[in-house]
Amino acid sequence: MEQSYAQHYALLEGEHWWFRARRVILRDLLAQFKWPQRPRILEIGVGPGYSLLEVYPPDACLEGVEPDQGLARLAAKRGPAAVFQAPIDQLPPEIQDRSYDGITMFDVLEHIQDDGDALQIVHRKLRPGGRIVLSVPAYNWLWGQQDIVNQHCRRYTLRTLRDKLQAANFAIERMTYFNTFLFPPIAAVRLATRVTRRQPAEEGDFTYVRRPSNAALFTLFASERVFLRYFDFPFGVSVFAAALKE
Repeated sequence: MEQSYAQHYALLEGEHWWFRARRVILRDLLAQFKWPQRPRILEIGVGPGYSLLEVYPPDACLEGVEPDQGLARLAAKRGPAAVFQAPIDQLPPEIQDRSYDGITMFDVLEHIQDDGDALQIVHRKLRPGGRIVLSVPAYNWLWGQQDIVNQHCRRYTLRTLRDKLQAANFAIERMTYFNTFLFPPIAAVRLATRVTRRQPAEEGDFTYVRRPSNAALFTLFASERVFLRYFDFPFGVSVFAAALKE
């Protein structure tokens, strides 16, 4: 992520409808899985740390790692979870010496050049039967300014992410698209920008939504959690996956 954008991103995570609704959905999805008592969970790429406070089982023992120094500092200030500043391929000794019941990566894998190697690192850090939980952006044809600003390497489909997880010796537990209700307008904007060759906003999609619409868009996106309790979505702007260490 560009340094000039990182601090702005931290502010957005607290207020923007997309981040807030995503946390609501992830919390609901994580609650559907069976976890051991007091599970030890590591979040890779915590950003400014909001998810550490909001999405995990209440008895979880949480730790986080974040490559950006400024964001890692913000995350460490937000709560009791220990947060370390490091990239995934240079984990500090405190993490190297431990194993985990769960490791999460929420919109992180797409930033990593060698995503297969990253998944292998996660596999080694999990206890037998441990769970990886992650979300990633969907469909390369939705590539836009948001991906450029955030320095994404790729977007995924259900199939490409499944293949990556299985190649890293994970057994798929659940996969689904989400951010489905808003898929039509988001896709229309991305495609229209490409067809008309209109110069996209430098800050990406966040400029298209102003504060007055935050509440309505949050409610619509967050409502997907109810449907995800019963079935998987066949398409969406994002992909959710959970898989177990074999």
